Parts: sequence; C-alpha cells; structure tokens
Amino acid sequence: MNVKMARRPIHAVSSWVSRQPPKVKAFLSVVSGMTALVVLRAVVHDHDNLFVAAEAVHSLGISVLIYKLIKECFFS
Repeated sequence: MNVKMARRPIHAVSSWVSRQPPKVKAFLSVVSGMTALVVLRAVVHDHDNLFVAAEAVHSLGISVLIYKLIKECFFS
C-alpha cells in the first residue's frame, strides 16, 4: 500500500476513521452527536427559528425522495 500524505485534511481524517474498528467508529459518532447537540444549545437562542429550519430541511428531504421515486418509476 502506498502510504502518501493526503492532499487535504478532510481526506486524512476520513481515511483514518475508515481504518478504525467499529467500536471506535461508534464511540466517535456518539461523541460527535453529543458535541453537535451542545453546540446547538449554545448557539440557538430562539428555538422557534430552529424548529422552522428543521421543518424546512425535512420538507426539502421529502421533496428529494419524491423526485427520486418519480424519476425511478417513470423514467427508468
């Protein structure tokens, strides 16, 4: 295997994570999820705006899924 420094830091981190065992990956995901929740709690002061943003992202995701379903059913 050619051990060469990654061109970008994100590639180095992603390759490091992919080489880790499943237990370490699970631990890292739990820690990153908890960190994200703490950061959201510290940053968001008006929870109504967070709710509106979450609903907007949710509706966008549903729209993408509907588009993909229609594309697969009618244009395949």
